[in-house]
Amino acid sequence: MRTEAALIAPYLHLSLFDPKEGGISLKGNMIFDLIGFSQPRDCPTGVQSGGNENSSESPSLFDISPEYDMPVSPDFQSNLDYCTQHKGKNADLLIRQFSLADGRRSFLLLVDGMCSKQSAEQNLILPAMQLRLSCSPDSIPPMQQISSIILNTELSEQPSLSKGLIAALTGDLFLCIEGLNVGFVIGARSIESRSVSPSETAGSVVGPHEGFTENLRTNTALIRRRISDPNLTIEMLQVGLRSHTAVALCYINGVTNPKLVDTLRSDIQAVTVDLLNDSGELAQMIEQYPLSPLPQIDGTEKPDAAAAEICQGRAAIIVNGSPYVLLAPATMSSMMQVTEDRYQRWTYSSFLKILRWVAFFISITAPSLYVAVVAYNPGLLPVDLLLLSAANRINVPFSAVTEVIIMEFFIELLREASIRLPGSISSAMSIVGGLIVGDAAIRAGLVSPLLIIIIGLTSLTSFVIPSYELASSLRLVKYFLLALSAIFGIFGLTVGLVLFVSQLCALYSYGTEFTAPFSPAYSKGFIESLIELPIFRRDTRPEYYEPVDLIRMK
Repeated sequence: MRTEAALIAPYLHLSLFDPKEGGISLKGNMIFDLIGFSQPRDCPTGVQSGGNENSSESPSLFDISPEYDMPVSPDFQSNLDYCTQHKGKNADLLIRQFSLADGRRSFLLLVDGMCSKQSAEQNLILPAMQLRLSCSPDSIPPMQQISSIILNTELSEQPSLSKGLIAALTGDLFLCIEGLNVGFVIGARSIESRSVSPSETAGSVVGPHEGFTENLRTNTALIRRRISDPNLTIEMLQVGLRSHTAVALCYINGVTNPKLVDTLRSDIQAVTVDLLNDSGELAQMIEQYPLSPLPQIDGTEKPDAAAAEICQGRAAIIVNGSPYVLLAPATMSSMMQVTEDRYQRWTYSSFLKILRWVAFFISITAPSLYVAVVAYNPGLLPVDLLLLSAANRINVPFSAVTEVIIMEFFIELLREASIRLPGSISSAMSIVGGLIVGDAAIRAGLVSPLLIIIIGLTSLTSFVIPSYELASSLRLVKYFLLALSAIFGIFGLTVGLVLFVSQLCALYSYGTEFTAPFSPAYSKGFIESLIELPIFRRDTRPEYYEPVDLIRMK
């Protein structure tokens, strides 16, 4: 009776079978009530169609350790009891029971909202009800029989019941059939995500404007669309004992150094965190020097930049749920480069590269140099500039160090407020903070006009640095140099810069020196990091990445 009702229900769009009453009930429900995807109105809370009365009880504790494994049993009821036991009160985890044409009992696991119930009904359940599964020695394997009636491109065997349950929780379908010691995972994810749109953090004038999204498959497709090489490899890994977050490791076989790939794979698999929400968390977990204030893994939100770096011999790491793609190994020169450099005339791109390196130096030294010269070594200034500085500071009640700290604190507050506020308000906040409050501070005699210029120049130059992680780290370095300059003057600033350069030279990113190609020096890479070579001269990949194939253009 149940099977016949299920077969004619798609045409009637009525719920014909009421499991509580045990008979026919003409309710005005949609077809999903019939096949067990919705909760019958007469059932008590927590009892799902296709489940049992124990589903409202608290679920048993699921062992999340990687070595735990519960194999699929040929006994249908034991498999069903296991899944129902761990379903508990989870209203979004649905268990649908049905029978094949030969009478074999089956059930399907899926999460409502992560895959389409209508697609599961039309492409899996209804065709499976017509299937007569043959398991004789001379028959074709069960997987081939199932694949012949399932209208889905992704189908794989899963001998583990516990891993099948996890697959269902990540958005796939898990099918279990009576008499078989394997289950089947069917790819049917249909999670809503934003469409491909321009990146909000990596703006560009020339070149592609599209950016990565939070959907992993969309991101891999954006890279695959640019690199149609069969050697492009996208390995799927999993991180998170509870989240089971999908992570894709992308590289080109025959270009990327195999040692780099093996090290990245082992480091990612060694992460044992409960939940992985973003690629930024993963980057901190796999860095070789986690206590260093400087980042050792680069990243981007632009598919064209990721594709270009993969072709250079680097590896990309894509985390499901994050639009920020990691790139390894990383160097300081790679973090100072943008994709627009490749798309414009080499003369103008060279000018912009030099401008960025000048901005890099100013952003970390300007406030410290101001304090060191004004407070300790005023004789270094020309006479006219010295008289101007003294005239500007004659009514300022604070020392040069206190003056800089107050303004830097104000700028940090303004920067953080602009980020946290909605876009329509943050722009007004920047204008009010930068113009009105700054002008009022000068008129009140709290700070000197020269300092306002220094602080404004420092903020502007920090925005020129392309890598947000590097720019954020340099802000901390700036305060370190400021402290030494406040104590020892020019001598302290010099010592601080020596310590900073020493820290840079001591860092490695997966076997590559962070300061490459400056130290150790690579002749062509040194020049290419400072200026952009003409396009016909960019014929080799960077040597410091140690690619398998060094030639990129003949």
